Amino acid sequence: MPSYLAAGAQAVVAVTFAFSAAAKLSGRAAYADFRRWLSTGAGVPPRAAGPVAAVMAAAEAATAVAAALPASAGAAMAAAALLMAVFTVAVARMVRNRVRVPCRCFGAGRRPPGAVHVVRNVILLLVSAAGAVLSAAAGPPPPGQTLALTVIAGAAAALLLIDLEELVFLVRPVRSGPPSR
Repeated sequence: MPSYLAAGAQAVVAVTFAFSAAAKLSGRAAYADFRRWLSTGAGVPPRAAGPVAAVMAAAEAATAVAAALPASAGAAMAAAALLMAVFTVAVARMVRNRVRVPCRCFGAGRRPPGAVHVVRNVILLLVSAAGAVLSAAAGPPPPGQTLALTVIAGAAAALLLIDLEELVFLVRPVRSGPPSR
């Protein structure tokens, strides 16, 4: 198995989870907003929102660090796949329940959870699962330049996925109302 595919998947996961954890932990207001969103948007009971927020942010940060380390990459990618499965089910449930509170997955979201959030999470779930398999089967890391390009490509893919909501918003056709008279 080409080890550059494993390295690329690791970069996607490391950057995505690092960004997500950083958005939640960037300050008291950001963390309080995330904790509040867990109750108002994600349906977590208010008394459990604090502990759930702490566990989520810690799990994301730990997964980001572990995915970046070759020695723990396989386990980190499996953990990322598990987290993404949970997150995907939660977001799909919010979409089904027509939650109107903007998503706080990557900080201050502007739109409520929708199909684009589910698609993004499914892609991240697939990348994480593939990365777990590839990391287990991969040989030594690719040579320096190949590794650097692979990590850059993975990081770029992660940033596109993080901003997928905004990108889709930009390319969606503008809905026009009835013609004016």
